[in-house]
Amino acid sequence: MTTLSRHLTLVVPGLFGPPGLRAIDFSMLNCAALELLLSRAVLASLPVKGLEATLFNLMGMPRDPAQDLPVAAVARLAEGDERSGDWWIRADPVHLRADQSRLVLMDSAMLSITRAEADSLVAQFNTFFADDGWHLEAPHAERWYLKLPHDPHMRTYDVTEVLGRHIDGFLPSGAQGKRWHTVLNEIQMLFHSSPVNQARQMRGAAPINSVWLWGGGCLPRPIPLAITASTWNTVLSDEPVAAGLACLAGIPHAHVPESLRAWLATPAPGTHLMVLDYGYRDALYGDASAWGAAMERMADQWFTPLVTALKQRQLDSVSICAADGRMFRITPALLRRFWKRRHSLETLRDS
Repeated sequence: MTTLSRHLTLVVPGLFGPPGLRAIDFSMLNCAALELLLSRAVLASLPVKGLEATLFNLMGMPRDPAQDLPVAAVARLAEGDERSGDWWIRADPVHLRADQSRLVLMDSAMLSITRAEADSLVAQFNTFFADDGWHLEAPHAERWYLKLPHDPHMRTYDVTEVLGRHIDGFLPSGAQGKRWHTVLNEIQMLFHSSPVNQARQMRGAAPINSVWLWGGGCLPRPIPLAITASTWNTVLSDEPVAAGLACLAGIPHAHVPESLRAWLATPAPGTHLMVLDYGYRDALYGDASAWGAAMERMADQWFTPLVTALKQRQLDSVSICAADGRMFRITPALLRRFWKRRHSLETLRDS
């Protein structure tokens, strides 16, 4: 009887911890299984870094280096919206905190924004900018999308590049960049006077005092099925960009299961793409303690069972993508290379 093959690619942003933070005691983490997998894997390089760029690359989407990735238009597909040819940009709600003479960004994941707060600020925005033909939507309280009547001819930075940093060097650039600096100032003044923020400040919560513009563009053409359908049988992710790319390609999409054991219990031969972003935000914010807790969770639910699954040939291959330009591919045969000693996660991070 022929056994159907099963291949799994895991995209794990933040795999090696908070960038630039060296004072992490990796020996205190339960990383033995992950270290074994990575140490005996074959290493390959991807031409891109960052979660969104990595997902576009893995889904066979070409990137124009002169333009933003159309993250907003793609992610909206996963938010239940119809396909359209409109120009969209993410306008995510943020808090800008004064740090001496500069502003530091805190993103929506740290603000506990309610549905009512999002609806109120969006309505205030749309009333103010109605004459410009702009339309802001918030299908999720933490993810907002701005429709513009035409391409604003600017380049932006992903919000993940700016978390916890001074925004000065990350403001929109390009032919119309300066105009959008003025627009952002107008939005800050508009939100400052909002009853939403007055109420938040009364209870000691950080105000939602701006938006961060990033990932603008029109929806790309559908990805040729000859490229994607032969590569991925399913895409499993709770992240809207991955889900939107799957919708664009016509590939079945589902949420991430609770564990590898649960996923293996389902009959799913073929090649599968899964995004595990448990500790991603913690890594971006430099929270080593929270990131370590997320790693412990992933070790128990995913990495340790992966070693067993490979040994028992429940999987023919596993690829682990750190979204930093590195892809680690491991097979049962590679796992048996006992002469390849296990390196620490710290060593693997720095290699």
